[in-house]
Amino acid sequence: MLASHVSRETLELAAQDVGVRAVISQSRGRSFRVKLYPLVTATMQTPGGRRRKGEAGHAKYQRTSSMVMFREGRRVHAVCWHGFRDYFRAVYRLEPQAVFHTAIATWRGRDDFERRFEATGDVNIGSQMAPVRARDACTFTHNPFQVAAGFGIGHSVSPPMYNPCSRRR
Repeated sequence: MLASHVSRETLELAAQDVGVRAVISQSRGRSFRVKLYPLVTATMQTPGGRRRKGEAGHAKYQRTSSMVMFREGRRVHAVCWHGFRDYFRAVYRLEPQAVFHTAIATWRGRDDFERRFEATGDVNIGSQMAPVRARDACTFTHNPFQVAAGFGIGHSVSPPMYNPCSRRR
């Protein structure tokens, strides 16, 4: 994503506050290119350096694959929709006039973000044959018991999108 009208320090502080890793590079002029990744700790890895299977290897805001038919539930090295939402809110707490250009939307300040962000959770990031909403490609969105137990606080629990290809015959 591209961030402007915001300082590099604010982008870094927001990432620390939310618990994600931000790779920030200078773009044009006073704008920054920002990439967010899950913060992977040593406890989530095996002694050989690979990620542990199942929940033991899940990072906070861990995104899952949008390929429903072949790789459903598989982790990808990316932050989920909820992580981006919380990151933007953390930045806007410090600098409300910040502007973000993402693949899904352009946010022009805190008020614009709060008014429109909820609808971006319903954007299809899968295919037309096997649609996946952005808010559902996450390790915490499918299990309400995890949220009730304190895992993924702040994550919304929403029913998965209807997928005619996923019915068992």
